[in-house]
Amino acid sequence: MPITISAAAARISRHLPEAELSLDTALLASTRLMESMLLARSAEGVQTFTGQSALMRLARSQRSLIDSQNDMIRVHRELLKTGQEVKAVGDSGDCPNSASATTEPLRLQA
Repeated sequence: MPITISAAAARISRHLPEAELSLDTALLASTRLMESMLLARSAEGVQTFTGQSALMRLARSQRSLIDSQNDMIRVHRELLKTGQEVKAVGDSGDCPNSASATTEPLRLQA
């Protein structure tokens, strides 16, 4: 038995915020890890650049999480657009706006 449009929209509206929040949670956890790693380097007897390779890899994984957040914003926008096209949802004020979803992320300069 196929699912109705309203049932599909309800399921998506429940699962989308969970997916968005999971990316924030992962980024926060990795930030706490970064802090712990940096604090550990300040311990007596630890050389200044100890663990630099691990820090660089963690920073890269954080950048990947931020890129994933950007993609999730785009997913949210596309789902909203699709929901409006099939008359499953109205115009919602708590969805990401077009400007934030289409702007390319800034690249850091060295």
